[in-house]
Amino acid sequence: MKNAATKLILITLCICFFGCAHTPGDAALRAGHPEEAAKLYKAGAEQGDASAALKLGLILEEGRVKEDTFGSPVSWYEKACKLGSNPGCHNAGVSYEYGENGANKEITKSYNYYLIAAERGYMQSQYNLASLYSNQYVQPQNDVEGLKWMLLAQDAAKRCQNVPLCQWILDDSPGHKSKIKSRLSEEQIKSAEALAISWKPK
Repeated sequence: MKNAATKLILITLCICFFGCAHTPGDAALRAGHPEEAAKLYKAGAEQGDASAALKLGLILEEGRVKEDTFGSPVSWYEKACKLGSNPGCHNAGVSYEYGENGANKEITKSYNYYLIAAERGYMQSQYNLASLYSNQYVQPQNDVEGLKWMLLAQDAAKRCQNVPLCQWILDDSPGHKSKIKSRLSEEQIKSAEALAISWKPK
């Protein structure tokens, strides 16, 4: 699952820097001045810019600026999440799942951050939630809920299957879907499918 999370966070990073709305600091970063970019991102984040908070977390995680000066990556991912950024919530979830980026390993916090983004329809977090259920990290265990999140993630992935990340989720090389289904009855599988069909993002 570590490789999965790494792949998801790297895709998030690429999407952010090439697809996010322009944020003060982007020009400085492109010009090779990460310290100046970080200062501008920090100022923007403190004024409520979710994209700025996310980007500061990402360049901290890359090691392009020092945590002693700007804080831990996870602190900015959490800030981005609170400001409404789904990638921010997702990256905070990854950080707590593996105890990285200035976070302690706390599965409950990881689950909660994934859940925020998953409930808004964020495919990567839906998949990672399913992986937590697959590996029985969630207590109390609820494989019907786990399968629901997997079905939702794969349904979203079908709409972008030419994108490597989406195809990877469809392939599910770690086998999370089959692992969850192996613990369910046919009736429970149908219940999960019905939940996925009726689900609406918050």
